[in-house]
Amino acid sequence: MHPMNQPAFLHKFSNLALGGLNLRPGQCLAVKAEPENIDVAVMVSTLAYRRGARYVDIWTESSRMLRSRVDNSEGEHLEYLPEYRQHRNREFIRDKWALLSIKSPVDPTVMDGANAARSGAIARVESVADAELRRALSNDLTQWSVMAVPSEKWAAAVLEMPADGEALRRMWEAMVPILRLDRENPVQFWNEYGLELEKRARVLTDLRIRKLRFADGETDLTVGVGPGALWKGGGAYTKEGVRFAPNLPTEEVFTTPDYRLTEGRAVMSRPVRVYGQLLRGAWMEFRGGKVVGHGAESGGDALEAFLDVDSGSRSMGEIALVDSGSPLFQSGLLFHNILLDENAACHFALGFAYPTCISGGAAMSDAQLDEQGANRSRQHLDFMIGSDRTRVTATLSDGTEKVIMEEGRFTL
Repeated sequence: MHPMNQPAFLHKFSNLALGGLNLRPGQCLAVKAEPENIDVAVMVSTLAYRRGARYVDIWTESSRMLRSRVDNSEGEHLEYLPEYRQHRNREFIRDKWALLSIKSPVDPTVMDGANAARSGAIARVESVADAELRRALSNDLTQWSVMAVPSEKWAAAVLEMPADGEALRRMWEAMVPILRLDRENPVQFWNEYGLELEKRARVLTDLRIRKLRFADGETDLTVGVGPGALWKGGGAYTKEGVRFAPNLPTEEVFTTPDYRLTEGRAVMSRPVRVYGQLLRGAWMEFRGGKVVGHGAESGGDALEAFLDVDSGSRSMGEIALVDSGSPLFQSGLLFHNILLDENAACHFALGFAYPTCISGGAAMSDAQLDEQGANRSRQHLDFMIGSDRTRVTATLSDGTEKVIMEEGRFTL
């Protein structure tokens, strides 16, 4: 299939998306996307109905509309959000819809120069309104998945070339092997590869890791891991046993660290967008589990706004290991898209933790999760620290040390 055969590509992409979700007959589906991505949303809808979907809804989120609000709204109105959003979320949870989020930055620069404090005010009220939905998805109450399709302006930012058809063509060419759409059966590939990642996660769980030290000459970071931690990767499972892929592509294995036990210095190996602004050349110092110092070449005001959203925003909620042999890392590209960039490098997340990464966590209250060291922040954002120079040393429950990654590659 030629990458620029758009209908054929979108058909294969959409089929993979629904295969990753494992959409069930009679289930409702929500597709979250920017308005500019309506073509892929319609293709997903068409294939979903052919699979027996009961109803497909599109949840639009427009970065251009967000910038308009940040720049022009009266300050007193920034914390307003209509109540119907929470009603929609509750119906989604009650009826166990599936959710496909198409995280494609139609224009990754649209928030450049925006007021970080005003963006943060909007993010805070949205995080409160979406708290129930966020908890349901982080507990794998139903299937959810995040994917991305290219756009001309996104391709231009990634490939550092003019935003035109040639940029889009080259972006498709980069994405096809990353999504394994060049395989005869991409859905089967990801099912099998997901099982390999699940096996790696079980090996890490069985090691009974209590600390992870990341070192590469700049970063020297120690992350504490509680005794109830479970490593995850590949597929996730609802309580009914429905297996699904939360991210495609996916290359990571991850767990919930004890947010109180992070110490040291982390230097970001890749830029990341915070409230739409590019955070470049960033570093953080952790003491007693919290970010106590930070800096950046650019985007530091957005990072400051992120850290001030709530008390958990300065502490970790996820630690993830990614082998540098993945097609994402080997592409050498910075994607300006957290779905792809987090699956190219080892990373940590500041903010909320996944309860399913703690033994019995899905049934715990917030207070019980906090006792286990699981961060209960209202937000979650990944920061990449891995490279082909990264060594990861694990301290096990018996006090012995084991190198589990060397030069960015797993040694297990």
